[in-house]
Amino acid sequence: MKKILKSLGAIILALGPIISCSNSADMTVFKNVNLVPMTEEKIVENQTVLVKGDRIFKIGPSNEVKIPPNARVIDGQGAYLMPGLADMHVHLKGDWPISQLDLYLANGVTTVRDLDGRDFMLKWRDEIEQGKRTGPTIYASCPIIYGYEKNAPELVAKRKSGYDCVKLYSYFARDDFHKAMQTAKELNLYTVGHIPFAVGLDGVIAAGMNEIAHIEELDFEFIDFDRTIKLQPDEWLPYIISNAAQQFKGFASIDGGNIKAKQDRRFATVIRKLQSANLPVCTTLVIGRVIVQKLFKPNDFLTRPESRYLPQKYKEAFRQGKEKHQIQFEGIKDAAHFKYNLEIMLLAGLHRAGIPIVLGTDAGTGAMGIVPGFSIHDELRILTENDFSPYEAITTGTVNASNVVEAMTGRNDFGTIEIGKRADFILVNKNPLEDVAHIKAKRGVMAAGEWYDSAYLQAAVSPGLIPGIPIVGNVIYVRRPDSGFNTEIEIIIEDNFSGKLPDDIDGITVTIKDPNGVTRPLMLPAHRYLEQFKDFWYGIEGPPALGKYTFQVTGKGLNGTATDFQTVNRTIPFPDINTFSPAEGETLTSKTPAFSWAMVEYPDCEIYYRLVINDPAGKRVYSTRRGQNMLSHTVAEGILKPGKTYQYKVRAADSEDWVEMQNRSDSRSLTFTMAKKLE
Repeated sequence: MKKILKSLGAIILALGPIISCSNSADMTVFKNVNLVPMTEEKIVENQTVLVKGDRIFKIGPSNEVKIPPNARVIDGQGAYLMPGLADMHVHLKGDWPISQLDLYLANGVTTVRDLDGRDFMLKWRDEIEQGKRTGPTIYASCPIIYGYEKNAPELVAKRKSGYDCVKLYSYFARDDFHKAMQTAKELNLYTVGHIPFAVGLDGVIAAGMNEIAHIEELDFEFIDFDRTIKLQPDEWLPYIISNAAQQFKGFASIDGGNIKAKQDRRFATVIRKLQSANLPVCTTLVIGRVIVQKLFKPNDFLTRPESRYLPQKYKEAFRQGKEKHQIQFEGIKDAAHFKYNLEIMLLAGLHRAGIPIVLGTDAGTGAMGIVPGFSIHDELRILTENDFSPYEAITTGTVNASNVVEAMTGRNDFGTIEIGKRADFILVNKNPLEDVAHIKAKRGVMAAGEWYDSAYLQAAVSPGLIPGIPIVGNVIYVRRPDSGFNTEIEIIIEDNFSGKLPDDIDGITVTIKDPNGVTRPLMLPAHRYLEQFKDFWYGIEGPPALGKYTFQVTGKGLNGTATDFQTVNRTIPFPDINTFSPAEGETLTSKTPAFSWAMVEYPDCEIYYRLVINDPAGKRVYSTRRGQNMLSHTVAEGILKPGKTYQYKVRAADSEDWVEMQNRSDSRSLTFTMAKKLE
């Protein structure tokens, strides 16, 4: 255990001074660099770039630009300074063994756009801007509107607050889609999404959607099926695949050449429509390539260097044949080749026609095998393998990405190296305009004026940090029913730990790195082990210190590491039990009892509610998800047993995601009894 702690401590001590130094310098200077400005296809040799705050302040020849005496100087020694990359289709989650934000930075991705946003991402965005959290600049769509929700078009207005765009999915009926688009236009909201099955490309263009989220969405324009048929969401894809198999007489031996030969007129029509609409398309081609690899070379997929970063649950599902694409393509593996070849053909057509192409990978869901950060280099390689020059490929993730952000937000302030633009850079050893693979060999990354050298980046995503024991850790500031306050530390051991719990856990330590970069151990009281959740729980009186918490668990010769940030302590009022129904001691006669409570008011923070029902011994019997504006809930039949007594409480928190929750309040528990005979 001492050896493990020494290793972790060395990493923390190595990282601390870098962040502290970054914050102390008013100006950063890159001298003796070859500039890759991306304003045009050129290299400007021997330049100096001055950065003040998060902006490019001055650019000029190294022998002419005067360096301020107090500036931090990074001597490029002839290296190439290029804009940071943007991945414009990601899904940020907190369940990766290494922080997605660190994986992006380590791979030169300084901007991301999440296309299924949640409130915690908006908090991440703000914390990164304030210097409380490391990571790329974040843009986010509202939570996906799938189209099958009740009153789906109305969700466009309800979900817009704080987000940069609206994402529409595949299951809209034609009329609902046009209503949703009309609302978005009235509110001047940027729309990006799938091509709904019932709508098609013509309908999307006619309604004026701003961007298509994947090239693969165009696949369905080559398959004949009835768009007017009424199907449930889970019925659409099997129906379309069945039609495709009949249309193409199976998928064997179909490559891009004979797809185009059979579909040449339709191919030309699709390209012409997109060209006429000047409709941007996000790439995400790495999905198709990875699907082929997973189905036909599974060992190669699992032994990729980046696969070590995949969530353990995903790898277990893959080994058991239960992964998403293994299930989708069961019995039709050749369809994966058909799909990818068609998308490569479409990529070439889009490129030749000059249709705006935006770089994106769909990384981060944890369900597809697309690893954040690493996937951007795969995506660039796919482009250059298919007639894009390195400059054209890099443009999709710099200039084109910033153009899309301008359409979303009105600001075009990154993607090129020009005075006044955001200081997002990658310092690479070799000319990236000769080969996009050169971007991988970097000396460091600057994201919004914060410099991270290669040593920091390597340490932040070191394979040694990947837990042998899969754990999730969280620190939460909790307001108790007695109006006292607790810091709760929870460390959950995930399902695939092979040892016996709690006996085989030898030690747990927690360290805090404060906003000034100073690291100290947290003195832990005795834990309480919650067997139901495999949860080591610690309660500490008072509020938590702000900063980055690192949790380390050792046992059976393995170690597990997880991190969490506490960036703000909020004293969220606890739900008022005087508004609760049922009241204390009430007997319930319904087989599906309803519970309700009043709203908690807290300024500048969305509140999420959770109903928790325990047995008299305190064991969890039932709980809801955390729901925004959820002030009532009906429990399904069969969960609460006749004649039994239970306790319930309501929690109010500042996030729907447990990992991202920082603050919570708990009501006092009320007792109720289920009648012996239920109606």
